[in-house]
Amino acid sequence: MTGSWPAAERKLVDAKSTAHPLRFQIRDEAGSTMATLRPLLASDLANDRLVATLARWREENKDRFLTIVPFDPEGTRRWIERFPVGDPKRILFLVEGPDGEPLGHYGLLLIGPGEAEIDNTLRGSVRCPAGLFGQVAQRIIRWAIDELGARRLIVRVMSNNPGAIRHQERNGFAQESVLPLREIHEGGIIRREVVDDPSRSNLPFGLTVLSYPIARERSARH
Repeated sequence: MTGSWPAAERKLVDAKSTAHPLRFQIRDEAGSTMATLRPLLASDLANDRLVATLARWREENKDRFLTIVPFDPEGTRRWIERFPVGDPKRILFLVEGPDGEPLGHYGLLLIGPGEAEIDNTLRGSVRCPAGLFGQVAQRIIRWAIDELGARRLIVRVMSNNPGAIRHQERNGFAQESVLPLREIHEGGIIRREVVDDPSRSNLPFGLTVLSYPIARERSARH
């Protein structure tokens, strides 16, 4: 990450305000609420059931992450406090069904002035309605562009996860490159790091970078 984006950081901090958190409604064609998006908040740290649910999701999907650690509830609680809640460059939207059931989450990370990355996308519940996460993605994309003012928006996906790549392509992203990865084991932690020299890679897959065509979209409007 290079540089800061103070205006967008302030909006992310405001969005995570416990008093007035940002909320988005996802509705079906009849106008009924399919899901609500709301950021993870400091108050969620005391919700043991939610923390345990997020830990279970992350453990079940651990191969999708660049850093793999034991995803137990207490470690997940510390992660929530440090990153989605405590980092002004990050926000993680919890996707909740009409009954309040957690269905998954979708995040956004500021990576530089005018630049953001969709991250931590995870469909956790088998009860997600078909097409819901495509609508979730579009809502967050529009917020990043129209409200935050993103001029570049990317998403990074493991190249051995074709389903996730297709999902992002349906959302309007296009592949830019595949970066080589090197896997490092440090005790009980596995880290996958991008390397400049492909010969240093020790994995049969890489990190696919996709970008959203913001410039082309804005040109079409004018």
